[in-house]
Amino acid sequence: MARQQVLRQTPTNPVVASLQKAIALQSSGKLEKALRIYKSVLKKHPRNADANHLLGVTYRQLGYPKRAIEYIGKAIQFSPDKAPFFTNLARAQADLPESSLEEILQNAEKAIRLDAGQVEAINLKAITLFKLGRKPEAERVFQKLQSDFPNYLEGYRNFGKLLMEKEEHEKALSIFEKLVQKEPDNAEHRAALIWCRLTLEDYDTVETELADALKRFPDDGDIKHQAAKYLYMIRQPYEALSFAEDAVRADPKDSGRHVTLGLCYLFMRRREEALESFLLAKRLANGDNPQIDWNLSLTYMALGDFEKGWDLHPARLAGKGLGGVMSREFDVPLWDGGDLTDKTLLVWQDQGIGDTIVSGIMLHDLLERGGRIIYEGPPKTVKLFQRTFPDIECRGTRIPYNADDPSAKPDYDCQIAISDLGGHFRRSREAYAKARRPAFKFDRDQALGFLERLKDRADGPIVGVSWRSQNLATSRMRSYLSAPDFCPVMAFDGVTYVNLQYVSVEKELRFLEEHTNGNFIDFPDVDLFDDLDSAMSLSAICDFVVAANTSASVLPAVLDIPVLSWGAPYLMPLLEGKYILTLPTTHYCEIDERLPTKEIVPVLKEELGKLLKDFSPEARNRRLGL
Repeated sequence: MARQQVLRQTPTNPVVASLQKAIALQSSGKLEKALRIYKSVLKKHPRNADANHLLGVTYRQLGYPKRAIEYIGKAIQFSPDKAPFFTNLARAQADLPESSLEEILQNAEKAIRLDAGQVEAINLKAITLFKLGRKPEAERVFQKLQSDFPNYLEGYRNFGKLLMEKEEHEKALSIFEKLVQKEPDNAEHRAALIWCRLTLEDYDTVETELADALKRFPDDGDIKHQAAKYLYMIRQPYEALSFAEDAVRADPKDSGRHVTLGLCYLFMRRREEALESFLLAKRLANGDNPQIDWNLSLTYMALGDFEKGWDLHPARLAGKGLGGVMSREFDVPLWDGGDLTDKTLLVWQDQGIGDTIVSGIMLHDLLERGGRIIYEGPPKTVKLFQRTFPDIECRGTRIPYNADDPSAKPDYDCQIAISDLGGHFRRSREAYAKARRPAFKFDRDQALGFLERLKDRADGPIVGVSWRSQNLATSRMRSYLSAPDFCPVMAFDGVTYVNLQYVSVEKELRFLEEHTNGNFIDFPDVDLFDDLDSAMSLSAICDFVVAANTSASVLPAVLDIPVLSWGAPYLMPLLEGKYILTLPTTHYCEIDERLPTKEIVPVLKEELGKLLKDFSPEARNRRLGL
């Protein structure tokens, strides 16, 4: 707010003339020239409130908020009844991360008391209330701002951002749609709308709106950043890269753009460049940023620097947590790896089923520390874990206790997320190599019953198969195959293919039965989704398994069964370039993100052929005690 109605003197006054000239330069972006004029005025008139104020505003525009606060503060000393002075003081304070939110709020409210039309002060008041955790008040201020000043569009945009923070995405969408309607040629409004739709995973609409936005604003950095995020989210990092690079060039100080660029590099296997991007983003973010730290953790892991990776791993639980991560609040401390004698430790699920089972391998290490251990996870994992770990109390996740109810207090002294056990037990490649194998147990009698139902087929090779996840969101479908696309993998004669696909549909099963000469066998009485203990027993009768990177590939792997799996570039080093570090009998085939997913099928078929060539039932018989 460089132009203020504060110059009341006659235009012939040389001070007024100088200030008007400086304001004109400032308005045209010639900030350094304006700065020199303000300073020259202050040399002769150091107590001129307007000159002090305008010099402070210029310093803020140049990126020096501390100097801005100094000079605007002087202006207020000389003229304490000017609303714009308090507005711009609050704005400069808001630019400094260390500023007191309460002080920013006080100055914004002073400006409003002096002039109820100070829209920027009202806007800043709402933003600050939100940062203070007073979200209902912030929302009311934003709503009144929209009502009283319907043409102040920055208020709309910030209200939309507040709603996004509150995860009220549908409400935010309506705000951003109004912005675009009011100013259809404003690239920033378009970018905000696309960002909201990306959060809602409305990819079809995003694609249409992005195409239009790129035509309207071909050189806009915000639009290019949203294009990069969209392409990355639908697993097209190679296509996303040029947009991400352009976005960074347009604004190299935007930490979020460096994060997007880093993610592109990471999934293109350009891991050193990803690390450089994330480290730069962290410097630019000026403070703790869980998302950046989490991406740094993944990158360090991918580079084999497990100590740094595990040290940053808990970042995903900070604040509200990150998408796909389950977070819980506790009134007991985090376990620091110390002595557990006479203590009870709660180990709780924080990620999906497959990751939970893989992390469960570390419970063998934990048991050696003594103490009482409780595992809490989804009910369908309890029996599976209890069978392998009889000395651990395994139970379903409990609703957080009520602090006002003494009988409901926790029965443990400390807690840790199951995947964070790696920070204590997997800090080197050697530690992974020493992990217990096989890591889990299965119901041998049940497995023998399944094998008996195959009758004479048990004399030949048995291959478990699964081709997708239950979650078919656009961002994940890229890793999976349809039953028809997967079917050519099952073209070997004399092989029995056992269905391990959970939540399969009848149409898929019938197709595979018809196109494998009846060699595809389904066990319809086994609930492969909710009865993981039985799914493990069924996996145990297989000589090999070919499965997408889901829990269907993990269950046989923790029994040391050879597994062929596929998916996105793996964010951990692969042993010999192909075997998963945590599951060393799993040969992981990385999808080339530049090609259709079905191009992985010939690779899977070739690798399965190599396994079948050396088939012997010896390992299966030994596993089943035959």
